[in-house]
Amino acid sequence: MISKNMSKSYFDCMREITKEELLESLLGYGMFAEKIPPIFTSEPLYDYCNANGYSWLDNEAHSAISYENMRNISIPRILSIPYPATYVNQCKFISDNWDDIQQHFLKKTGCETFKKSQIHIRKMQDKKELFEMNYKDFDSKYGLLEPEISIGAKYVVKADISNCFPSIYTHAISWALAGIEEAKKNQKDSSKWYNKLDSCTRALKDNETHGVLIGPHSSNLISEIILVAVDNELQQYKYTRCIDDYTCFVPSQQEAEKFLIDLANALKKYDLSLNHKKTEILKLPLSSVESWVTVLKSFEIPDEIGVTFLRKYLDTAIYLANKTSNIAVINFVIKTLSTKNFKPLALEYYINTIHNLLLLFPYLLPIVEDNVFIPLNINAKKIEKIANDIYKDGYQYNRFEAMSYAIYFAIKYNFKLGNDLFEKVKLKEDCIFMMLAYLHDVKFLTGIKQQYKDIAKEIQNDYLSKDKFWLFIYEVLPKEDIKDTCLKALKGKSGKNSCKKVSFIKKYSNKSNSYT
Repeated sequence: MISKNMSKSYFDCMREITKEELLESLLGYGMFAEKIPPIFTSEPLYDYCNANGYSWLDNEAHSAISYENMRNISIPRILSIPYPATYVNQCKFISDNWDDIQQHFLKKTGCETFKKSQIHIRKMQDKKELFEMNYKDFDSKYGLLEPEISIGAKYVVKADISNCFPSIYTHAISWALAGIEEAKKNQKDSSKWYNKLDSCTRALKDNETHGVLIGPHSSNLISEIILVAVDNELQQYKYTRCIDDYTCFVPSQQEAEKFLIDLANALKKYDLSLNHKKTEILKLPLSSVESWVTVLKSFEIPDEIGVTFLRKYLDTAIYLANKTSNIAVINFVIKTLSTKNFKPLALEYYINTIHNLLLLFPYLLPIVEDNVFIPLNINAKKIEKIANDIYKDGYQYNRFEAMSYAIYFAIKYNFKLGNDLFEKVKLKEDCIFMMLAYLHDVKFLTGIKQQYKDIAKEIQNDYLSKDKFWLFIYEVLPKEDIKDTCLKALKGKSGKNSCKKVSFIKKYSNKSNSYT
């Protein structure tokens, strides 16, 4: 029997959240993915809607901004930033129908003896966000759960869904909520609330029926609506699921193969499939290399880290990262060392190592500020050197994520990165890079703003591209030059019915010399 007190049930987590809290979190704190440079915010958009209502919205479908983010396996994935009106529509609809969605989660997970899904929206202490990929209590509770459900097991099955979010068929939302037979019977009935959820989700991807956006927190909730329905069909198995990654403990090889067959069949009902390249059956117990967290946690870190210990610790982490083809190993080490004390030579050695690792593994860029620059009090000159090298390397290999983070560091720590950013902007290839380049250049260069306006006007006149660069168009152009009715409304009104202009850029503080 699995301990009920191991963690809160799925439904307990969901019913703690009110529909008002859900709307504020998804709309105000869940529009921009964690992996995007932290200079953007949707809080003003939520405040605008909260104060002025939703009359500015249209019911049209729109494309989203794309942002290429490097994963821990050194393969990029495409994150997206939705068009404001379609995202507001979706978040408001989810909030308005939260009671029905909660009942769906109760129906599909209420019979679980332990919580299979480990990463989903939930309340967090002292935070408005309801979703993040790594919760503070996740490792401890998950670490306790796996040994308990593995008792008596001889094999572990590792599996994941092939290209999960981009493969989700939006009509499967209705299948999960109403049942496949009922949903298909009523597929053309636009009055059904589950069909409306399908519709407003499709609108985020220009009405495409295949794929939900990766990045917005609402997409995690949408995926969970479908995946808990899959879990419900596999109650006889002891497994955990982290988004789309399954870890199942079984007593025999035959049972392992049966789980994979049953999982594949359950997924197929919702038009999803297994990623066979990442599916494996492993005999227990696993070697220590497989459990790299255990190996790294076995190190007793001294009160003050010296070079000898540091080299051994980092060498072990790099060995494990190469052995497992998983750069998350180094991510773990960086976060672990962020709260430690270093001897002067060890700190110099560590920063130089980080400098090199950032060039080798852009995956580490989103964590370096909060886990290296700030806690270890790295001076701005060193950050400038690192940022320049990151930018040059990114420019050489056309890595817009690397270039974007380099520009973000330049803006945040107040140094000019170069005079040639606009030459890359003119190619109109990446919205986030262009937006950061604009913020950099108007801060450090004079007389360049008009050139950015001209680029924004060109894109705005391109019907096929304008939605994919909406953030750049919106922030660069004044209200009178914006053609899109919804975007124009967000620029605010003057006169008797005035309302505050929305900006998706965090406010800059001269005192702290940073965006807050």
